[in-house]
Amino acid sequence: MENGGGYGSTRFSFSVIVVLFVFVVAALLPFIFVSFFSMKKICFRKLEINRKPQTIGDFLSMLSVHLFRQRNIIQTVNEVSQKLSFEDIHNDYDFVQFSEQLKAMEKPPYIVFYDSSNLDIFLNHICNLEFIPGALPRLVAVSFDTSSHMILQEKYPKIPSVVIDLDPIKDTLPEAYENRRYIIYQLVLLTRTRICASLALRGISFWAMQQDSLWIENFDSMQLEDRYPDEYMLFDTVGNEQLPEYSRMHGWICGSTFFIRGNPTTHQFFMQLDSFMRMHQSPDSSIMTYLCGHRNYRCHRLPRWIISSSDYFRGTRENTPVMIQVDSDQKDETKMELFQRANFIFRHENGTCDRRAVHKLRDAVRLAFPEKLKLLGQNTYAESIYKRLHYLYKHIFNVDRYNNKVFLTVHYTLI
Repeated sequence: MENGGGYGSTRFSFSVIVVLFVFVVAALLPFIFVSFFSMKKICFRKLEINRKPQTIGDFLSMLSVHLFRQRNIIQTVNEVSQKLSFEDIHNDYDFVQFSEQLKAMEKPPYIVFYDSSNLDIFLNHICNLEFIPGALPRLVAVSFDTSSHMILQEKYPKIPSVVIDLDPIKDTLPEAYENRRYIIYQLVLLTRTRICASLALRGISFWAMQQDSLWIENFDSMQLEDRYPDEYMLFDTVGNEQLPEYSRMHGWICGSTFFIRGNPTTHQFFMQLDSFMRMHQSPDSSIMTYLCGHRNYRCHRLPRWIISSSDYFRGTRENTPVMIQVDSDQKDETKMELFQRANFIFRHENGTCDRRAVHKLRDAVRLAFPEKLKLLGQNTYAESIYKRLHYLYKHIFNVDRYNNKVFLTVHYTLI
């Protein structure tokens, strides 16, 4: 009897294993199909190859080239970032003095990061804030080159500022170095991450902002850091509720404007972000989104009526956000040319600020980029049967339901 019972149990266990195996294979099939077609897109579009592969060998060859470039970028970013480590920034005398200034401020400062390439946009942004009560006294600046830092100090000596000079590191990369611009872009993001980690370690709460943001309303008067006292971090998000393609991007962080409550947890968050950026070809915003999946970090996504990305301009614009970060999608146009085209200029040629332009900003925002308005109602977003099955299985098994891991691959198209 005992032997018979043992044989029956063994056969039952084997049957369960077979059923589970079939179930797992069925669950993985959509992921395999979607991954395969995603890789094909990487090879066709992201490597900018004009012909499609005729054989599996061609496909594998293209894939290997992409992976080699990706690995080279990660290694280079890691190497150049070691020339300005977290400790170098944290212990720098000027940065320590700058940190003490921030700690003495009554409210968390608005930190804007800039360099010579966008100094004109930053000066324009200052004029935007000049006519908004309470905004300019909280503004501080971090420059990534000495020349822009000196110009800002000359024009606005009362704005606390410090320079973290990246020019010596940039000079180590030859102009012809493959993907040089992208590597420098990642270096800037990584340096910003280390600055945030240093301030958080010192217990300094702050807002990180960008010089190409528009303040349509008084963002300062909202006192968001007090409205969410239990949250450690507040983030803006990408997307627009009016557009179907963003339905799969729920909670994707934009990273242009965020609040950090300085404490050991947020310090750990940015040190993890630092580590991820040196191991993955991902922007800081996608890694932030991934890390915020851990509830102990206490991340909160702000609604888009408060802060919106440039995706706002693709909608009907019935409601105007308090703040909008403006991105450029034209490679042959500078950011200043974009602002001029959209009537987002708040500074006269003589350097004085234009109060009237700031007061008319709401109307300018609603009328800007008319070419985007022409696309309203045109649903160009369509999902294949494989993608639908993919998302169905993701929801059934609760696997990366909101595409946070997918967001980590968003920059694969840039190399």
